[in-house]
Amino acid sequence: MTPILKLAAPLALLTAALGTYALAQQPRTTFTVVRAAQWGGQNLNPFSPADQHLQATNSAIYETLFYVNGLNGKVTNVLGTKYTWSKDNRTLTVATRPGVRWHDGRAFSAADVAFTFNYMKQYPALDLSGVWKNGLTGVRASGNTVTFTFNRANTPIFFYIANQAIVPQHLWSAVTDPVTYTNAKPVGTGPFTFDAYSQQAVRVLKNPTYWIKGQPYVDAVVWRATSGNDAALLQLLKNEADYGYVGIPDPKGGYASKGPNYQYWWPTNNSNFLYFNTTKAPFNDAAFRRAVAGAINTKDVALKAYSGVVGAAPASAVIPAQQSEWLPASMRGMTAKFDAAAADRALTAAGYRKNAQGVRLGKDGQPLPTYKILVGAGWTDFITMAQVIGDNLKRVGITTSIDQQQWSSYAGGLQTATYDMGVSWGWGNGPSPYYLFYSSFSPELSAAVGKTAPSNLSRYTNPALTQAIASYRSTSDPAAQEKAVATMVSTVMRDMPWVPLTDRAQFSLFNTSKFTNFPSAQNPYNDGSPDDVPGARLMYLNVKPK
Repeated sequence: MTPILKLAAPLALLTAALGTYALAQQPRTTFTVVRAAQWGGQNLNPFSPADQHLQATNSAIYETLFYVNGLNGKVTNVLGTKYTWSKDNRTLTVATRPGVRWHDGRAFSAADVAFTFNYMKQYPALDLSGVWKNGLTGVRASGNTVTFTFNRANTPIFFYIANQAIVPQHLWSAVTDPVTYTNAKPVGTGPFTFDAYSQQAVRVLKNPTYWIKGQPYVDAVVWRATSGNDAALLQLLKNEADYGYVGIPDPKGGYASKGPNYQYWWPTNNSNFLYFNTTKAPFNDAAFRRAVAGAINTKDVALKAYSGVVGAAPASAVIPAQQSEWLPASMRGMTAKFDAAAADRALTAAGYRKNAQGVRLGKDGQPLPTYKILVGAGWTDFITMAQVIGDNLKRVGITTSIDQQQWSSYAGGLQTATYDMGVSWGWGNGPSPYYLFYSSFSPELSAAVGKTAPSNLSRYTNPALTQAIASYRSTSDPAAQEKAVATMVSTVMRDMPWVPLTDRAQFSLFNTSKFTNFPSAQNPYNDGSPDDVPGARLMYLNVKPK
């Protein structure tokens, strides 16, 4: 059977799904992405937040200056070809790629980059990563160079500048309502051009004048919407889709075991944590938190929550892919020290004795109350984690209950510090550990109890940690940044405002029956990221028909 015949049935389905759109051409090779969710209207505005624009927008149509791999920090040139920081780290100079054309044939230039960022300043609602609020004071273009100036050193901001989709000045300068503009006919520089949309399918076609000669290798990419994980998984298993970002509980037993073409790559890019609300006693006592951490068997938590597919989180909270670059040798591979007997003794030594019935007492001699562990309603992995934690803590005389809440109450409870303990992921990650510690423990990302904090869920701050965060962003010297990260890690491990529980992974599932060269642990050219972010562009560029 030829590749064309193999694709006959899927293309027929697509033709029907696209409804009234007449197909001007039938691509020889179509790479099919299955979505575990529906989408809304025809919005291809790259300034719209994720899940408000169509999936093709920021992964196939528009391009960024660079791609920063979230696992290892490796920078891939895209519309930018080089970047340098000034000695005082207050000026970032970017060289732009010559010979690139927009989909309508007009030449791309550095002026388009300067326009994009200045447009975000003119319309602050477009500045989703807050670059203008974090020290950026000016952007100007000259020839093939763009210069970004800052009022203070903040080198981690490069990650956000690198990932900003660039738009053509000659079209967007006429758009006076960019927040609500749906951009029905997008013009980008990306490897694919927009073709057709319906509620069931979106298609892009290969850009014949793309600046990388010979790529992409596929003629089209199609996204299909489904009602959820099970429906998306079924399409992959029926060979009706080639890729899906699908969070199933057991990718090994529920997918990969079905045949050699059913493969997955779930690289760890974050961790799940047990957060302590440090505004409440006894969680405001570091000695209490350390003892509780020692009473939790995180290996058992991971095994029961994820069937052994992901492991216990490293005690440092630095994901494995970043440890060798960012941690001193003595800190790499550190695991949590589970020892219930030692935890029991540590609680007593810290002033929390047990009564004759084995109930743990507070420093006032009164029995500790039953503490709630906040989780999302119906989130079986988090519920399982809370059950294991509760069983572990019962052994040291602490009783807990599971507090399941719908999303708004769950997130609201964490962000307003109205919880006791809560299970959640790291609210911030990036190409180095800085992004996690900055998001989790910066004073500016905290708030008074009852007020909403963006991401400092534990309400923990520490002057040494705050100084280390400031030191990191004030320099572009890798050695100085590594030293700052070591301070962040050691400070948090000493005070334990959270307990790292399990690894948290990407959810990429591949069907390799028709295509090859997917990202993998052996070839991690992207970080297994979802289909609607800049990293996915690399997958669409690199997958090849068999």
